[in-house]
Amino acid sequence: MTAPAGEPVGLIARELGAEYAGVGLWGTLYRAPGRQRYYRLIPRAELGADQRAQLRQLQDRPRRAAVAPVVPGGRDGDQRAFNGSWYQVVCYESAAQRSLTDALTDPDPARRVAAVVAALRTAPRWWEALGFGLLPMPADIVLTEAGPVLLPLPSWGVPSLTELFDRPERATYLAPALVCGRTEAGRAEDVFALAVTALRCFDAFPEDTSERMLHRAACSAAAAGERSAGRLPAWMQSMEPIREVLDDLRELVGQGAARRASDTAASELADRLSRARDAMDPLAAMRALRSSGEFGQALDLARAVLVDEPGYDVLMLAANIAHKDLLNPLEALSLLDRAVQIDSARAEAYAEQISVIGDFWTAVLGLLTDAIDGSFTRRLDTTVRTAFHRLPPSRRRDHAHAMAGHLIRQGRIEEANAFAHQWLHDGSTLMWWQFDLMLDYALTFLLLGRIKQAEIVAAETKKGLRHVRENRSMDPAKVHEAGLGLAQLEIQLHALRREGGPA
Repeated sequence: MTAPAGEPVGLIARELGAEYAGVGLWGTLYRAPGRQRYYRLIPRAELGADQRAQLRQLQDRPRRAAVAPVVPGGRDGDQRAFNGSWYQVVCYESAAQRSLTDALTDPDPARRVAAVVAALRTAPRWWEALGFGLLPMPADIVLTEAGPVLLPLPSWGVPSLTELFDRPERATYLAPALVCGRTEAGRAEDVFALAVTALRCFDAFPEDTSERMLHRAACSAAAAGERSAGRLPAWMQSMEPIREVLDDLRELVGQGAARRASDTAASELADRLSRARDAMDPLAAMRALRSSGEFGQALDLARAVLVDEPGYDVLMLAANIAHKDLLNPLEALSLLDRAVQIDSARAEAYAEQISVIGDFWTAVLGLLTDAIDGSFTRRLDTTVRTAFHRLPPSRRRDHAHAMAGHLIRQGRIEEANAFAHQWLHDGSTLMWWQFDLMLDYALTFLLLGRIKQAEIVAAETKKGLRHVRENRSMDPAKVHEAGLGLAQLEIQLHALRREGGPA
């Protein structure tokens, strides 16, 4: 933030015990939140006796929600000289640490938009308390935990040409008719000013000379500018709700601005911006596309997001879409590898790697065993083993069935048998209710030719299933799935017995 030329900002800040907070439509703002004070300094020559009287009347008005109280300036009075220049000092009671100007510098576009949405939703309360014609600039609105608060002034309209030339960005927030000399301002002009603030969430305004800035403002071009959104990452610029609200805002502040603003309620504009803000959440946008069946578009969006924001959660959701919806396990594994590199301490990627490789082995390697290079198979084996051992100990049991299945598919039957035995026992206790792992255990005995041991484990599994069916202590879907697995195992055992297989 830069102060108006010639204003002794450092001196004023020291004497007020405050810090510079930005340019308002009238004057400049300083804040001292430790003393719950904001100060507005207006060059004394800009105000007449009637305006100074109106400021004193503001001190007597009842307090209203979302409007900062105007309070006496204290022992130094309401007029003070700094470095030989006299200023009218308007003192507000507020402990706010930030203004809307500060919010607009936030690197997160969604937070910038959220702050403007809050101001738009609060505007009707300002109008109810103070009337129309407020013409607020971002520094005139401070942000508190309870919501935006206006630093009020009487409805004075447009400041002098001297003030506009001093800080020409003030003209950017003025509807063209006001720049051209009209003195009356109403709700439409207030909506225009807030729409200009909203545009600043998406792009910075071009800097220019005072004369050119005023000319552009008078011609409805100061804020409308080019059709760009330079403060947004590339992927956001392609989102439909964002493109739509940008078109709405540029139309609102372009030619015929006052007429369109008069037809636009602040709440309507807030709703449109809220939809744009939601589209700035890549996870929400990806889930919406996924819910509508646009799986390819969801993954394309993830790729675009990851160029600017390589985040763990985006990688995880993209991997899940590639795995479950697009049946592309290689893409899923690539995304999961990137997730592990970003945050090796989180367990989600390891669990998903085990799941993807398990499905991959079943669906693809079984068909293409001879065509796939052995090194690729070894790499997958290393990946799944590493993923399992990097899981927190408390979560490994949840994935023991997948790991046992992997070892079986690898042909490592002895290892799978020992692994299943380890994870089915807690000391001397057999955890018979781990039905998926019990079936893995029985299968390893069957594949090792140890039919009697396989039958013992199968019988224990059947007894356990009967028990949980009777007392309804397990999800019926899981019981049904385990029952199907047991039936398949019993068919294999029966076939071996008929063939006179090993005992």
